Amino acid sequence: MIIYPVEVILVVTGPVLVIGAGVAGMTAAVELADNDVKTILIDRKTTIGGNALELYKAFPTDDCFYCFEGNRWRPGIRKCFYRSAMIDQPNIDLKISTRVKGISGTPGTFLVNLEVGPQYVDPRKCTLCGLCTDASEAFHLVSPQCQPQAVSYNPERADDGAKKAEEDCPTGAINLSATQTEETITVSDIVIATGYHEMKPSTIDEYGYGKLPNVITQLELAQMLDPNGESSGALLRPSDGAQVKSVMMIQCVGSRDENYYPFCSKICCVFALKHASIISKERNNSRVSVVYMDIRTYDRHERYYRETRDAGVEFVRGRVSRVEAHKDGTLDVYVYDSLLNKYLKFVVDLLVLSSALEPPEASNELISSLGLNSASGYVGSADPLSENEVVAGDHVYACGGALGPAEVPESVNQARAVVSKILQGRK
Repeated sequence: MIIYPVEVILVVTGPVLVIGAGVAGMTAAVELADNDVKTILIDRKTTIGGNALELYKAFPTDDCFYCFEGNRWRPGIRKCFYRSAMIDQPNIDLKISTRVKGISGTPGTFLVNLEVGPQYVDPRKCTLCGLCTDASEAFHLVSPQCQPQAVSYNPERADDGAKKAEEDCPTGAINLSATQTEETITVSDIVIATGYHEMKPSTIDEYGYGKLPNVITQLELAQMLDPNGESSGALLRPSDGAQVKSVMMIQCVGSRDENYYPFCSKICCVFALKHASIISKERNNSRVSVVYMDIRTYDRHERYYRETRDAGVEFVRGRVSRVEAHKDGTLDVYVYDSLLNKYLKFVVDLLVLSSALEPPEASNELISSLGLNSASGYVGSADPLSENEVVAGDHVYACGGALGPAEVPESVNQARAVVSKILQGRK
């Protein structure tokens, strides 16, 4: 009798770890969970949402950043992520205030050591009654759309009211004595969705960021324009709260610059034009000008450029040489116009810097510990010449801003590509 060798196929069935709970991470977690895959979703912050939580309106739809295409297996065309009840999804284990401390093991059976920060407020018990936020400034609601729907506690702002809030909390959700813990989990696959950060250009002297209060970044402008922000959406000068009548935006601050980040941050132009459109149309007809090297509005975003020009936004091709502040809060901005070949002076109330979008600090640690390729500090594809952009290694994937600056639809598509790859490996 001839005995033929039997091919043994290893079917991976362990849980998947998703690092980062922004748009890409949430999309991957929800779709994996809907396909009955146990998923551990972690984020270093006390609430999930990533950059989307800070950016007000989303391009290209101009909706709330939390309102975009939902899961295809759920009824309805659009879905608000903060209503998707992630903390109640049985296949998602959500861990906030959590970061990866170390990774060992082998692909398919990774051992991941997690550092879980103090859980001062139990999101399953918090009812948003408002008692603690009234009692102490140490408690605050990050956003009306935050998920989990619970207040956050900042121990650096602790006061007598915080202790009283703990004692009086009707559901016992507050524990000011909570401490940091560690745990080790075993996962079959790792999805890196750590997003990006906005560079704080305090080291670029010619702009005066960090020294002149009326010089801000695009992210700070987005928070100012948000009706849920401190100014309730009013465009006010940070120095004195006066109404802003003129705004200048400076593109490519720190990006396309060999001294900082040589790459183009891809979506900064669209950020700026989105805000220029909002200001020129919705904020008392404030004047807006944009100083640029090149306007890069790829694909359907060209409409932002056309609409802002039609709305009266002024575009100046050139570079800023210096910024000077006056006692009345206004700024003199000196610009070299490369088309006119001359220097121009503008007087503005608010200077907005479109800063480079840089990889988060955790990227280097993950890239090193997993032996991944690096692409200007972001996670690189395992095979840059292939079409498998989201495959970073054996059982390791990346999507969204972890691969580099990306808009919402692109992040969602990449997250779905990751899910497809993982599901294919489990057939």
